[in-house]
Amino acid sequence: MKQILWALLLISTGSLAQTNETARPGNEYDGVAGSPYLYKDWVKGTVYYKNGRVVDQFKLRFDCARNFLQLEFKGQSFSPQLTTIVSFVMYPKDTKDSVIFRKGFPPNGLFNGDTFYEVMQTGKAPLLHLLNKMIVEKKDMLPSATTKYFEEDDLYFLVVNGNNILLEKGDREKLAKQFPEQEAALLKYMNEEELKMRTAGDFRKFAAKYNELAQ
Repeated sequence: MKQILWALLLISTGSLAQTNETARPGNEYDGVAGSPYLYKDWVKGTVYYKNGRVVDQFKLRFDCARNFLQLEFKGQSFSPQLTTIVSFVMYPKDTKDSVIFRKGFPPNGLFNGDTFYEVMQTGKAPLLHLLNKMIVEKKDMLPSATTKYFEEDDLYFLVVNGNNILLEKGDREKLAKQFPEQEAALLKYMNEEELKMRTAGDFRKFAAKYNELAQ
């Protein structure tokens, strides 16, 4: 009962702004093929606020295209004030794994301290991941006709000495050169393990090796 009252208090005090639609935050995705969301369905989750509050009554959905968290409570969706949230955890259906998102990392290009990253691995140099989804417009055969769809790309970052480094994908030599002090050892490791450096698993192994070398 206390949990329900706390959720209602959040809503009534304006910590959340109710949207008009439960399916999406607005109409900006109308006519766009594909989905902007990390998971198609709402999933259970936990939200951590700056003031120390921990809320787990809501279901969560993460909009990758806008790097935006949505909450759902008893059939109503809400847009939280993201400045009050420091992290959240999602519990996908049919899996025991949890997906942790945090913000507050150093900026890199279009990504800043307010960007939520999936934290794939902790350590001296944390491994971060973004499923970057962008709307692409493609002209059809008819001059007046266009097709819009979501194009997605997995981006991996390693936070080293206050720098949020976007890791090269699919090229071992270029990736190793991003870390001059460990370049030779990292390249040897990737070659020995035959890492293609395209999958999350490969980047987890790479990050673990880097942290081992950087100790």
